[in-house]
This record gives sequence, C-alpha cells and structure tokens, in this order.
Amino acid sequence: MTAQTRSRRRALTAALALALAAGATACGADRPSRYSQSCGVVVDGSGSADASRTGFDAEAKLKATLQTFLADRKCRKTSFAPITKVSEASKCQVSPLDLDPDTSKTADRERTRTTLRAVALSNALKLLRCAQKEEPGSDVLGGLSRIGLSKPSGADASFDVLVVSDFDQSDTDFRLGRQDLSTAASRRTVIDDFLRSHGSPELSGADVYPVGYGMKYGTDTSRYEQFNSFWTELLEGRVKAHVHTTYRR
Repeated sequence: MTAQTRSRRRALTAALALALAAGATACGADRPSRYSQSCGVVVDGSGSADASRTGFDAEAKLKATLQTFLADRKCRKTSFAPITKVSEASKCQVSPLDLDPDTSKTADRERTRTTLRAVALSNALKLLRCAQKEEPGSDVLGGLSRIGLSKPSGADASFDVLVVSDFDQSDTDFRLGRQDLSTAASRRTVIDDFLRSHGSPELSGADVYPVGYGMKYGTDTSRYEQFNSFWTELLEGRVKAHVHTTYRR
C-alpha cells in the first residue's frame, strides 16, 4: 500500500467518523427520509479501460459519474463487480456498502451520505486497479451476471446499475469484433449462441446506466449502429433490463 493510499484512507476514515458524530438540531419531521434503493457498480478493468488515446479511461469516468449516480438514484445498499477476462471467477472484490446507515437522531445524515459516497468511489477505484492487474480481457456479460447476484428478490424490487465499460466483449470464447452483426437475423444468431455459452444475467427489470459505452467506435457510425443494435437487443430484448443514457459519456 502506497503512502498516498494510506493517507487517502485515513482521510476518508476520519471524515466518516466526523460525519457520523456530527450533531444537527433538526427534529424528526425535518430529518431527510431514509434511502432504500439497491444499486450496483460494474467496473471494466480490461486494456481498453486505460487512459490512453484508444482507451475510454475508466478511472476518469468513475470519478466523474459515480458519486453523482449514487446521489441521483438515492442509493443505499451498493454492491460492486469487476469486468475482467473471466469476470465471474475474478478474485477482485470489495464489500457492499450501506450509504445511508443507522445513526444517532442528532447526526447530520446528508453529511454522512456524502462521505460514504466518497468511500464508495475509493472502493470502486480499488476494484478497478485490481481488475487491471488480471489477465487482459473483457467479459462484460460475466460482470453483469456477477452484479446480478446482488439484485434484490421480488417482482417489485428495483435495482439501479452503473456500468463503466465500453462494452467491447472480448473473452476466451467470444470476441464481439469478430461477429457478424450486419443484419437483424445475424445478430439474433450471435446473441442466441452468446447467451447459450455464457448464460443470461439475472437483471430483469433492472435499470442499467452505461458509461463509456461504444467509445472505441468513435466516428464510425455504421459499426456503432451494429454494436448498439446488438447490445440493445441483448439487454432490453432478452435480459429485459431497462437501459438509460443518463450518464453515458
């Protein structure tokens, strides 16, 4: 652990302690309502996540979007999953966080939430750095399957997921760039084979917010449209998730 990491961790710990202990004079009616939303964060640590001319800079995108996402969605229990060459078997992991924990009646709840969202970012960056050290590859579907394990049960249980990835699936058995995505029929065949070999994430009804999606295609409109049609059919048509562009950049 570097001195910078130790210093940052000490600062976060101290800030959290202050937030939990801070007094506030608001009465019960004035206190913010408790959060209950379950959320997930999926972090792509493949080679394309680098801060390079051809990468989508996962670290910068996490820093730019994660805390905003957690605040906007009013996330409470928040889980994390990596994207690596074999995402479901990756040893990279960080524990789920409660971003709105029980505190004293006089605690400053908004300050506590803000502090814990900073902790969530620190943990997501830790997960990213671990994933970047694993064998190169990008099993996006496996990362989605892994975060799907954290989805609450029940038909009415909502789940918001931020996915920081360019969605360029590239694992041992499947490389998206080598598939024929030129027609609706060919895409259906590819998706059938892909889900048969890799399994389908348990994300039905979940709200998925990609960041970095399709960035490798730049101004290549034709290839991007095929790529987008593939993932739209897979995530919305087959998995039955709801995909949003709110944080896409």
